[in-house]
Amino acid sequence: MRILTKAAYAAPSVGFAGISLPLLIFLPAFYVGERGLPVAAVGAAFAIVRLLDIGFDPLIGAAMDRTRSRFGRFKLWMALGAPLLLVSVWSLFMPPAGAGMAWLVVSLVGVYAAWSICFVAQLGWGVALSGDYAERNSVFGWWQAAYLVGSLVISALPMLPGLRGDAAAIVPAMGRFILVAAPLGVILALLLAPEPPSGPRPKVALAAYLKLLVRPSVARLLAVDLLIGMAVATNGAMFFFYFGAGRGLSTAQAAVLLFATNAGSLAGVWLWSRLGGALGKHKAAMIAFLAYAALLAVVHLAPFGPLPAGAALMLLFGATLSAGPVLVRSMLADVGDEERLRTGVDHTGLLSALFANSNKLGAVIGPAAAFAVLGAAGFQAKAVVQPPAALAAIAALAIWAPLVVGLVAAFVVRGHGLTAEAHAAVRARLDLAAEGGEAA
Repeated sequence: MRILTKAAYAAPSVGFAGISLPLLIFLPAFYVGERGLPVAAVGAAFAIVRLLDIGFDPLIGAAMDRTRSRFGRFKLWMALGAPLLLVSVWSLFMPPAGAGMAWLVVSLVGVYAAWSICFVAQLGWGVALSGDYAERNSVFGWWQAAYLVGSLVISALPMLPGLRGDAAAIVPAMGRFILVAAPLGVILALLLAPEPPSGPRPKVALAAYLKLLVRPSVARLLAVDLLIGMAVATNGAMFFFYFGAGRGLSTAQAAVLLFATNAGSLAGVWLWSRLGGALGKHKAAMIAFLAYAALLAVVHLAPFGPLPAGAALMLLFGATLSAGPVLVRSMLADVGDEERLRTGVDHTGLLSALFANSNKLGAVIGPAAAFAVLGAAGFQAKAVVQPPAALAAIAALAIWAPLVVGLVAAFVVRGHGLTAEAHAAVRARLDLAAEGGEAA
């Protein structure tokens, strides 16, 4: 596959990343610290809207599986979702003075609904782009690399001279970046990245699709995606609280560490793509999750006096974060082939929606529980000194809980059985079926 094709396919992720990181880290702090909304109410709003959004994903996935057009099924949905996303981003990132909980909730609903459409469409599109075991690592590696470029830009904005120390201006600046990068990326993808033709429209009820949840190979990957997503999201939500209240760094210093983390994650894309092909995707993922847990402990125990040394450590830690998005998505594509061989039905849209669900659940459960615990521990966003119980809660939520969950994810992924050899056999039978030599 041409590099231009993979780059164009990945281009929307630059702008979409501008949504992800603020939703996890900056927007909750913005609405609590700058708009004065209660921390527990903000945490609940983010959690409830995202939980409601989870029910939307299977409907979108099923609709994509049934969609057939000259434009392509996934490209069509991407084109439909992008305009709604831009309007909702403007509302969420640039709220008027006096905007309260109602404005936040409505804006969140719009962002999550549109983002679901675009995310599921892009994931399904990537699954369809290539059927090769190793090439899929590259496809999703490009996706993750583009996503991390956007994350680097977003994490660099708070360090710019005009924004440094101005918390009220940072989130609107992030919104303006998204409003430029996202439509440009979508246009490039629609114009330059092809979508392979789809098979016949499936005539399968949505209830039958949900049986995928109990398929062992699907359930295992969903569990891994949920676990590692929950660990990363919890750590991310606590990032500024941990390095600020917990370690005594300024917001600007913590922003440098966040930038280093994202830079390390970008470098890790190449590493895990290569290791996934050399060792097998599940083995590479297990190594990555174990390294993630170990480095969390090192981060907590290491002094952060000299900022360059701390940034180097966070660069190394960040390299572990890209393994999940690259390898788990690539394994998802392989499992999709296995399910198509077993059932004769292309479940790409629904599988993509199920994995969007697991991703969102992880991002909901961890941060929502973390904010609830922080509130119960007496954390006050504007307090100069936090009580000991709040500091202990921050350390537990930022370090120890993600560490344990990362270890569990490593244990679960080790049992994945669809190796390169097994997948090659699946693809061979699918190719025979496509040629009429074997019933699918």
